[in-house]
Amino acid sequence: MKGLAWALMLFYLLVTVFWIANSPYLFSMRGIVIWLISIVLGFSVYKQIKEKNIIRKLMLYLTSIMLFLLIVTGLIHWTITSMP
Repeated sequence: MKGLAWALMLFYLLVTVFWIANSPYLFSMRGIVIWLISIVLGFSVYKQIKEKNIIRKLMLYLTSIMLFLLIVTGLIHWTITSMP
């Protein structure tokens, strides 16, 4: 489980770079679906890690940040599409 946690953390770093760069790969339908799947997978990995260690805390924080970025992205999209 720890290997998957590290892989997800690296993926979250990549998503953050794509988000800052406003990459069309991340904001396509496929990118959003993969992003959602990684968030769900991140929370499930967090629940599976039983030891109280830094990896467990990092998974919670980074997955929460990814959820926040996804919500902000949705709000930005909604705001832009509702403009006249």
